[in-house]
Amino acid sequence: MMDACRDQQVTGSLDELCAFESPLLDPVVPAGATGRVMLLQASSDLSEEDIFNLKCCISQEMDDMIYANPPLLRQPVLLSIHQNDGESSALSNDDGIVERLATSIQNEVKEYEMNASLPYNPDSPPAKDYVPALHVEVDGAQVADPTITDGTTFWDTSTVLVFDDLVTDDLRRRLLDVVLGRNDSTSSIPAWDDAKNGPDPRRWVRGGLLDVPTDEQMEPSATDSEDGSCWGLKDEVISELCFEHHDAIQEFETILSDLFPQFTISRLPEAVLSASVSPLTANAATFGDHFDWHIDADPNMTPPSPWTDVYGRYPNRCRGKPRFMSCLIYVSDDWNEHEWGAPTRFVDVATDTAHDVEAKSGRVVIMDQDITHSVVAPREAAGRRPRYSLVWKLILHPKQQQHGGQDMTDLANKREWPEPILVGSAATEVEGETAGATSTTS
Repeated sequence: MMDACRDQQVTGSLDELCAFESPLLDPVVPAGATGRVMLLQASSDLSEEDIFNLKCCISQEMDDMIYANPPLLRQPVLLSIHQNDGESSALSNDDGIVERLATSIQNEVKEYEMNASLPYNPDSPPAKDYVPALHVEVDGAQVADPTITDGTTFWDTSTVLVFDDLVTDDLRRRLLDVVLGRNDSTSSIPAWDDAKNGPDPRRWVRGGLLDVPTDEQMEPSATDSEDGSCWGLKDEVISELCFEHHDAIQEFETILSDLFPQFTISRLPEAVLSASVSPLTANAATFGDHFDWHIDADPNMTPPSPWTDVYGRYPNRCRGKPRFMSCLIYVSDDWNEHEWGAPTRFVDVATDTAHDVEAKSGRVVIMDQDITHSVVAPREAAGRRPRYSLVWKLILHPKQQQHGGQDMTDLANKREWPEPILVGSAATEVEGETAGATSTTS
């Protein structure tokens, strides 16, 4: 690594990096950032291409150190290269170093929109009336805290929250209109009978649901079987969904911000898993489809990326670190969940215990992204009728920089929410827990 630096007339070292971590507990640095920055100063005559190639070279070597066995580097590092402006070097001035480190992190977060918040109305009434109909916890385990090097662990479980009153039926219908491209009653697009014909091929395509990562470096893959049997939105429709303005989308995102005022909520930025995993998508499950088990994402498994350089890798729900959560809304009109089925099935992997959440129209499910889950295809009684859901991939950022980090498990925020149902390993201390069972939330 240092050979590459010398070749390009760059100063700085990993020894200096270690000394740069501690001063970064500063309000101007985004909460949850590791503060690990490698600050290098380069010759002023290097071109932008030289700087880019140098960053790629050093970043690759640091990745190799992280994945070495045993690892030679504990966490990723944000690399920042500054060209000498002819004035005294900031590397010789502690105050200048701290300022440049903080600026490097701020610039990276801003450039890649890592914490761009959802719409929020400060004048909206408190969200205390929003009470989940159900609270489920799965995947209980003792987890190591990466911010502590003495081997300290904490008890961790993953969360599923079910709300039946978060959206009105009018908002659900307008969200469905967005998914189906029904702009208004005067639209020139001919109506499509999806109950008779299945998903509209003008917007949906078989094998198009490419929105979740695999275990291999969290690369995106389909959630369905290898034959690409399930329906996903076409690329141009996903772009329309994500990047065009929709009143209904904004209204619901404002509700999400009101629901969790203790956090800054953002859509999953492209900087985490690249543009191939969209932060907003939709599903159209039909009879005969096959869906595999999958997770949406896991901050402990993110690939080399700008996000990982800034925030590192860590267990989801770790104190003071951004929490990866997904939100889905069942938006179908008059879906008969009792006759047609198609629940979302969550599984506690350690005990092979499943819990089904029925696809009730208008129901909202908020869950940790590292929970293993799957869509269950509709029953034959549904015919060709699709079960639609609209899905957000979200990140809950801590708002507070405090000693030990903000508690990211506190979703209720002092509101009285129901006690959780402990499923599988989350209930390992409860006598009589049965492995391999399936329970259902109606």
